[in-house]
Amino acid sequence: MTATLHALGCGASAGAYYTNDPYRETQNRDEYYAQDGGGRWWTQGAAVVRHGAPIVLESFRDLCAGVNPATGQPLVRGAGAGHRAGWDLTLTAPKTVSLLWAAGDAEARAQLEAIHAAAVEEALGFLCVEELVEVRLGAGGHRREAPAGLMAGRFDHYTSRAGDPNCHTHCVLINAAVSKDKKPRTLEPERLYRWQLVVGSAYRAALAERLVGELGLSLRPAGQGQFEIAGIPDAVIEAFSKRSAAIEARVGGDRAAASGAQKEVAALATRGAKADLPTGPALEARWRAEFTALAHDPWVAVRTAAREPAREHRAERAPEPAFDPPEIAGATPVARAASALLRHENVLTRRSLIERALDEAALQGHGLVAVRDELAELERSGQLVRLVQAEREACWTTPGIAAAEAALLRAADRPAAERVIPVPVVDAVLAIAAPLAEEQKAALREVSGAAAVSVLEAGAGTGKTTTAKVLVEIARRSGLRVIGLAPSWVAADELGVSTGIPAQAIAKWRHDQAREAGAGLGPDTLVLVDEAGMVGTKDLAEILSAAEAGGARVVLMGDRRQLASVAGASALRAVNDVLGRHATLSEVRRQAVPWQRAASVLMARGEVEAGLRAYARHGCIELVAGAPAVQARALALWSEARARHGTDAVLMVTRRNRDAAELNRGARALLRAEGDLTGPDVEVMARDRENRSRALSLAVGDRVRFGESLSQHGIRNGTRATVEAIGAAAGGELRLRVRLEDGRRVEDAYAAFVPVRARRTAQAQSWPRISLGYAGTAYAVQGRTCEATIYSGFTAGDARELYVGLTRHRQEAHLVVERERVEAAVRVRQTDPRFTPSTAELHERLFVEARRYTEKVNVVDHVEDRAAFMRSGVITPPQAEMRLDLQSGFAAARALRRVLQEMSAVPRQALRQLARGVRHAERQVSPRVLRLVEDIRGSLPDVVTRERPGRSRSGPDYGR
Repeated sequence: MTATLHALGCGASAGAYYTNDPYRETQNRDEYYAQDGGGRWWTQGAAVVRHGAPIVLESFRDLCAGVNPATGQPLVRGAGAGHRAGWDLTLTAPKTVSLLWAAGDAEARAQLEAIHAAAVEEALGFLCVEELVEVRLGAGGHRREAPAGLMAGRFDHYTSRAGDPNCHTHCVLINAAVSKDKKPRTLEPERLYRWQLVVGSAYRAALAERLVGELGLSLRPAGQGQFEIAGIPDAVIEAFSKRSAAIEARVGGDRAAASGAQKEVAALATRGAKADLPTGPALEARWRAEFTALAHDPWVAVRTAAREPAREHRAERAPEPAFDPPEIAGATPVARAASALLRHENVLTRRSLIERALDEAALQGHGLVAVRDELAELERSGQLVRLVQAEREACWTTPGIAAAEAALLRAADRPAAERVIPVPVVDAVLAIAAPLAEEQKAALREVSGAAAVSVLEAGAGTGKTTTAKVLVEIARRSGLRVIGLAPSWVAADELGVSTGIPAQAIAKWRHDQAREAGAGLGPDTLVLVDEAGMVGTKDLAEILSAAEAGGARVVLMGDRRQLASVAGASALRAVNDVLGRHATLSEVRRQAVPWQRAASVLMARGEVEAGLRAYARHGCIELVAGAPAVQARALALWSEARARHGTDAVLMVTRRNRDAAELNRGARALLRAEGDLTGPDVEVMARDRENRSRALSLAVGDRVRFGESLSQHGIRNGTRATVEAIGAAAGGELRLRVRLEDGRRVEDAYAAFVPVRARRTAQAQSWPRISLGYAGTAYAVQGRTCEATIYSGFTAGDARELYVGLTRHRQEAHLVVERERVEAAVRVRQTDPRFTPSTAELHERLFVEARRYTEKVNVVDHVEDRAAFMRSGVITPPQAEMRLDLQSGFAAARALRRVLQEMSAVPRQALRQLARGVRHAERQVSPRVLRLVEDIRGSLPDVVTRERPGRSRSGPDYGR
């Protein structure tokens, strides 16, 4: 149930799939692809075909070749066999809709077909309103504009190639559209590719609105923003999803995680011929037999479900502390969507907000109009503040987030610290400290200076921990109390152990501050914030505001190029921008191999692609076909590295929690086979890293990771431990004893390894949140150091994840990448996807992924007057776009010419006339326009302003 988009081939033959299939489907009313294809035209604006008219075979083929079917003349430049025919946007209904269609009579089928057709119509209208396709103008098509007329051939299909019910429509966008100058032009679908998922959301919302409003059906969430009709169980859906099952098997059993290119290649590879399927009555009979075997009547089931009391749809919300409530209260689609997105962003893009809001609207039975109306109302009421006026590029924030950013910037941009760190103390500590590089000494002098807020940018492996130790000693000798804060308990504990200071997670510090339970921040306090690049806007604003109120110093240590904050935007970048200065550590010290150190330096500078190329040149990247083979190879490398460095000295890193879980299971099986795990396996119930209940096998020797803080045992979220004993006590109670990383031993009933609050509130099925700890995601390992790293690339990564994954080690690092995923991405971009890409081409595709840096956007990035914004936190509406007023410019020139003529005619009145002329010109042309004219004139090539040789001017030289 989604929108898929792929490019067609070239020339008239590209339309053959839609017009040449002789086989008939089980549709009783008409024939599949009969009578020149059985499709109908959809048009918007001026077009050479009529909206709603049946598609004629010859006309469709002509238009695929870029030829006018009425005259036989080319419509666009390059028409003919080499002309790109267009793009196929396929809109597919939920499987439960297709099952109702298959089980319905002629009247029911007609009603469902009409609902589906109306939703397709609305989705195509959405495509036009959002200007998702453009026409190409100018040399090389460098200019783009919305088309004045668009054509699409609509072909309604009702079965899959596996013979299952599958209502879907192919919308073939013809690559010839009328531009505003009334000339046909070729299309540019770049924006449509980016908005492909949003078009699917628009289709689903339009469909859901009609299913609920016209048929009175109930809907249920189906994951990833999709829905199904309530009443039809998943077992029935799976039984009629043979095509999906074949594709899922081809991509390794995880279709949701596969890339679009992988699924497209898998679909082609598993595609069977329609000639092999039964048709007409035989296929109808097969469906009836399958429904009978399942003892299921879809219409009875959905009508029964519709009569049941409606359950309120609950948006998936992460637990939020009281000090950060949802940004927009309410359960309406846009309010829910905005609040969910603003947990991770400060600025909402038009695409992300509309997509999420449409998904929420579909589950509530609302359509596109409801979403647009609510969005407009939230803007009118001031709950959403628009940052960009242009409708196409609109983005929003909220007054609360804007106020938090302004408070952050004000607190960062304060004068010198109240307590000065004496320079002699700094010199004395540097003289006796362990050997430091010159850049470390320079950084320490910078952050020990007069500034109240300082930033220490430290790339991975550049000696940040050593530098922090010396900074703590300088502060203590200066009479300052030092406390540490970090975005996670793991990072806080590592900061505390390495520097000897009390440290805690920022969430706990904020909780204590809200209850007035924590110690205040006075002038004698230095706050050391580690991993500051991962700290959200509101968290950092609270820290800096509390420090400002108490006069405390703050040093932010982090790396903006490593993983970004989960909450908020790029707070560290915003502080850096307002301070205009920071200390830097760039010399890598962690890696022992020179070329690896050089690669880490490149990555720290943002050149992750160059660093990855170094690993490729040294044979450290392996391409392995299939997810199981990737896992097997990663485990083999892990086992080899353990033999060289020890089990605890090797990290396995990947992108997703589910991949880490698979690697953990494989690692455990390997350790059991090698005899490193002793005693029987004890199966327990636990919550995994995604907070889902799962069966977990544990034995003595297992490495585990706690996924939440347990105050009664002094265990932090992310703490790792080794199982020392597990089994039933004398009374039958299951008990667990673990040895924590700091050497402490904790023993208790297994059921007691849950937060105290969970036991106090008697939450049902509150299992311990424990998972195996042999592999982790990039977020889980940032800040850690090991001897060897094995990075498993099951899915596409980005620059930040690769940077973190390839800079944890001292001795060696290996990348194992799923080959079929990369190969599919290369194949779909080839002229002929049947050719097998070379290893060099696959590496180049990996390097493309390494260029992807996603930078979170701050509100202040969109503010014109930053000083005013910092003072008030109020966002003034952006001024209307200033256009060049040529008429006023010429009027001003004429006025100046009159003054010059008068001055030359009557010298005695020159000054008086000049003053009057200047005032007259000022009234006609604003200073802003004059500045704009001067800027434009200054940017023009010399040839524009320079007089041609041998040619005299007929009038005054206005350029002077």
